[in-house]
Amino acid sequence: MVYLPLIVAFSLVAFGYSQDVELQQTATTNYAYKDTTEAMRSTTENQKYETSIQKALAWLVTQRESNWGWRNDTSKVLTALQLTPQEESAALLPTHLEMQLSFKQMEVEIVVLLWRSAFSRHHEVPITPPKLSQYCLALNALCYDPRQFHGHDLIGTLQHHEAVHDLEFAYATLAACSARAHVRKKQIRRLLDIANTAKDHNIDTVAMTILALRCIVKDHRHRNLQHSLRRPSINLARQQQTDGGFGNLYNTALTLQALQDMNEINNHWNKSAAKNYIESRQDPDGAFTDPNLTAEVILALSERGLGSIRNLDCGKFDDYENHVDIDGLTKSFSSHGNDSEIRNVTITYTLWVGSNITENSTISITAPRNTSFYNIMQMAMDLDPRFSFEASEWPNGHYVHTLAGYKEEPMGYHYWLLYRLPEIPDPMAPPANQLVAPVGVDDLLIEEGDHYLFWYKKL
Repeated sequence: MVYLPLIVAFSLVAFGYSQDVELQQTATTNYAYKDTTEAMRSTTENQKYETSIQKALAWLVTQRESNWGWRNDTSKVLTALQLTPQEESAALLPTHLEMQLSFKQMEVEIVVLLWRSAFSRHHEVPITPPKLSQYCLALNALCYDPRQFHGHDLIGTLQHHEAVHDLEFAYATLAACSARAHVRKKQIRRLLDIANTAKDHNIDTVAMTILALRCIVKDHRHRNLQHSLRRPSINLARQQQTDGGFGNLYNTALTLQALQDMNEINNHWNKSAAKNYIESRQDPDGAFTDPNLTAEVILALSERGLGSIRNLDCGKFDDYENHVDIDGLTKSFSSHGNDSEIRNVTITYTLWVGSNITENSTISITAPRNTSFYNIMQMAMDLDPRFSFEASEWPNGHYVHTLAGYKEEPMGYHYWLLYRLPEIPDPMAPPANQLVAPVGVDDLLIEEGDHYLFWYKKL
C-alpha cells in the first residue's frame, strides 16, 4: 500500500509519455524539427539575431535532445522558456506541442526519482534541495501545482527537510512561496537574519534571500516586511565591481533578478553595466557556457525572472500565446492563482485528547482553497502552540504521530485519527469511524466550510 501512489503515478506518466511518442513523431514531421534546428544553428553562427536573448534562445533550443529534454537542466530551461516574453523572441520559442513533450520528460524525471526513493533502504528522496526547488519552480512556471504532483506534495517534502546551507534554504523558501504554500514564521526569521547580516554571506546567498523575501511580502499578511528589503538590497548593489559584474556570470544574473524594479536603490549600482558585463561574456554561438547558466542569464536579461513566478495568472496567457497550458493543467491550477479573499476559504481544525475527550481545542483558519491539510497544520502550529505536531515522512507523504505533546502508543493501541466533518465536532456526539479521512494530510485539500478533527483515542 505504501508504494501504490507511486505505482499509479508512474503508470499515468508512462501512459502519457507513450501517447506522446505519436505526438513526437507528428511534431518531428509537421514542424520539420531537424531542419528547423539546423537553420537555427546556422543563423546563430552568422549572428543574425539582434539581441543577446535571441542568440541565447536559439542556442538553447539546439541543445534539446531526442527525448525533448535537456539532461539535468530540463527544469531550468523550461522555466526560462516559459517566462520569456513572447514579443522578445516569438519565432524562437518552442511550439505548444514541443513544450508539452518537454514537460512530459521533466515529469518522468521527477517520478523516477520518487520511485527510486520508494525502494531505497531509508526512504530518502534522492533529490537534493536545490534540484527539488528547481523542479517546483518549473512546475509553478508551467502552472502545475507542485503540491499535487501525482499524489505527492513536493513543497511539503521541500519544507520538511529544512536545508542547512543558507543558499539552499533561501532557494527552497522561494519555491514554496512561489507555489503560495505557507511559509512559517521561523523560516521568515531565518531569511531576515541572513538579510540583516548580508556582509557575512556570499553574493548568491544574499540575492536568493532577497528574491525569497520579495516573494513573501507579496502576501498581504507579510507586507509590513517590505522595509526589511532596503538595507540588504543596497548592500548587495554596492558589491558591484568595476567591470559591472558581481564576481561571475551566475552571481550577476541572480543579482539582476533580485534587484529588478527596485528603483529606490538605483543610485547604488549601475544596472546597464551589469547587463553589459553579462552580454560581453556570451559565446559566439549564443551560449553562456552551458544550458543551465544560459537559462539563468535569459531569466535575468528578459526581466521576467524567478521573482515573477508568484505573479503569474495561470488562468490567462492571452499575451503569451506560445506559453503552454499543459494538458489543461492551467485551469486546475488557477484556484491557487492569487491571494484574493474570493478564493480563500475558512475551515476549523479541532484536537481531541482521550476517548473521554479530556482536552478540546479548536482553531479557525483562512487559507487559499485546495491548500493541503498538512500546510493548514503548519499554519495552526504557528498560531497556537497547542497545535504543535511532529511527523515522519514516507514516500507517499507525511505520517503525523505526535500532536499537542501526545505521541502515538501502538503498544497501548492509542492512535491519532483524522476526521473530515460537515460540522464542528461535538464531544457529546462523537463522529463515527466512517468519517475518518480517506487520504493522508498531504492529499487532503481544504474546501469552504470543512471541519477537521484529530482525535487521540484508544482503538
